[in-house]
Amino acid sequence: MLELLRAWVFPPACCGCGAPGPALCAACAPARSEAMQFSVAGVPGFALGAYDGALREAILAMKHGERDPIAAFAVLLDAAPIDGTLVPLPTTRARAAQRGFDQSIAIARRVAHRRALPWADVLDKRGPPQAGRNRDARLRAAQRFRVKRDVVVPLRVSVFDDVCTTGGTLSDAVATLRQAGADVCRVILLARKLKPEPRALSAGR
Repeated sequence: MLELLRAWVFPPACCGCGAPGPALCAACAPARSEAMQFSVAGVPGFALGAYDGALREAILAMKHGERDPIAAFAVLLDAAPIDGTLVPLPTTRARAAQRGFDQSIAIARRVAHRRALPWADVLDKRGPPQAGRNRDARLRAAQRFRVKRDVVVPLRVSVFDDVCTTGGTLSDAVATLRQAGADVCRVILLARKLKPEPRALSAGR
């Protein structure tokens, strides 16, 4: 009932162009040709696109508590090559309470429902959020995840997260799941942040 009331008072609109409708309209959503292939901790990765433009705006809106992008992302992830059980990387409890939901878990649940895939909430996030940390601090952080008590970790998993900046968080999660006996087959992302291009040296310097 609350969701219906909210949709009536604040009708959904595209985060890119503001057009009424889904949080990412057909014109602003990343095309399949923009999907990125990469590797993290020896695991093949897939991202809908670069962390830029309308995709970035939709992710930020979700991180600020907007629920509309969740459905749009679930549809776009129909293209993701998921192997085994989908395992979302949770945010901290404080962030989830602040937003009213855990974005990775909410998206994973929808993706699993749409594609009739298994998913499992098996990890807890420890330590402070990554937002606001510089690159070195992100890379130095370790042991950010632990397996929940009394859960069975699937044998084959695909890890899901929203954004990859340095790869440190994903590497930590992959290591935790491997220690629990899982074969981590894939890393699935909404977006991957690209490294800035190196600046050219000025003439005479």
